[in-house]
Amino acid sequence: MEDIRLSTADRQGGMGQADLMVDILGSIIEFRNGESALHVIKIRKMTELLLRQLCLKTDRYSLNETDIQRISLASAIHDIGKIAISNQILDKQGRLTEEEQSIVRDHAMIGAGMVRDLPIDQQDPLVRTAYEICRWHHERYDGSGYPDGLKGDEIPISAQAVGLADVYSTMTADRIYKKALRHDVVIGMLLEGQCGVFHPELLACLRSVSGQGPVV
Repeated sequence: MEDIRLSTADRQGGMGQADLMVDILGSIIEFRNGESALHVIKIRKMTELLLRQLCLKTDRYSLNETDIQRISLASAIHDIGKIAISNQILDKQGRLTEEEQSIVRDHAMIGAGMVRDLPIDQQDPLVRTAYEICRWHHERYDGSGYPDGLKGDEIPISAQAVGLADVYSTMTADRIYKKALRHDVVIGMLLEGQCGVFHPELLACLRSVSGQGPVV
């Protein structure tokens, strides 16, 4: 059988086109999830800001400009697995039941599986980064997240940065089930660990980039 997996060179029509297609896909996912496409833009921009600031604070992760751009781009499809979750659950205005919460949490593994099953080169850095983000952006630094209960640097820094950006963006935006919280309130909650435990260096980066008001 002919191998239909495409190489990076085969797929590239210029990074600008790749950016555009990923952003379109991310916007479609957010529309399906009952959210504004602005969520995708905010997460992408905030991820970039956090990683740039992280590079100023430490060289532990050896991130270069290409890495930062790749992670920021892949962040657009972090919630792709929610395509498989019913509207009845995604659009519910009241509190979710434990069973519904479990179904929603499945989106991390579903999204990772969707990326893994793409008929493209799985060793492509963008594909590997997208897999990391889809699967692990809900993991938390103390091991309290899902789906695998990873902790600390077991969690790829790509997923950690996107996870923090995702929570910030979600909490500062109006949703079907809640009103937006003020920037300063959300920053305080994140720094105090009220929204889960995040990488302390990323929290320091958040504090640095948020000093002048809303991050994005």
